[in-house]
Amino acid sequence: MKMAMILSTILFFLVNFYLFSVYFKEKKIKDHLEKLAVMFGANMSVLFVDSLILFFGALAEEGFLLMTIFA
Repeated sequence: MKMAMILSTILFFLVNFYLFSVYFKEKKIKDHLEKLAVMFGANMSVLFVDSLILFFGALAEEGFLLMTIFA
């Protein structure tokens, strides 16, 4: 579970870094409301993927625990 949390945090920060450093400078978006919409949309997508990573990480961890108990 710790590894999944670390991976999801890294993914979240990398997406935000990409948004600020590359996407906003390339597209030259001037409207602040449009910037917020892009940020919230990207962050909601990333948080959804992070929740999937954490869910399947917890399932895998639980599965490994059950395999060691029954083995």
